[in-house]
Amino acid sequence: MKLFCFFIVFIVSGCASIPLSTMLKFSSYQKSDFVAIKPADIRAKIILDQPIEIDIEKVELGLEVETEQGDRVFKFPLSLLERRAIPAKEGWFAFDEAKNEYILNLSAESVQNFQEVQQLLTNTNGGNFVFSVNSGFDNLPADIQSFNFSILLKLQNDDDFVPIFEDATVEVERDG
Repeated sequence: MKLFCFFIVFIVSGCASIPLSTMLKFSSYQKSDFVAIKPADIRAKIILDQPIEIDIEKVELGLEVETEQGDRVFKFPLSLLERRAIPAKEGWFAFDEAKNEYILNLSAESVQNFQEVQQLLTNTNGGNFVFSVNSGFDNLPADIQSFNFSILLKLQNDDDFVPIFEDATVEVERDG
């Protein structure tokens, strides 16, 4: 099972899962901003309800680039930097489920490939791009019918993580 989380496309629970602050931050993003990214600084954070776990081998940063030569899709494998379990929290008015949090970065090969894409954009007129984070799941329990997840992206070392999806709900559909 593969989960595609697109940056701009509203596919999970409508716009409600994509924070307005994220839309505003990236609405003014220019090609020059993209070219200035240091690929080694890119981080993705995935937060899932326990006991759901991602398949580390299948996590990748996707990038769709639209130029005058046409559309191209690039995939950059991500490597695990940190994994931690976040315990459940019980408050006066709410209960937060236990979560698994993963922080990932571009693999060494992905850094080089990302730089090549930046060079491609430098040498073309125009250029639009859409980021995505793609992941499979590892040992998805049979009794799980839905779960919540968040995906955050950090493009520069001195920036905070920017939520792409925040507490989006995924309904699990099984074949057969």
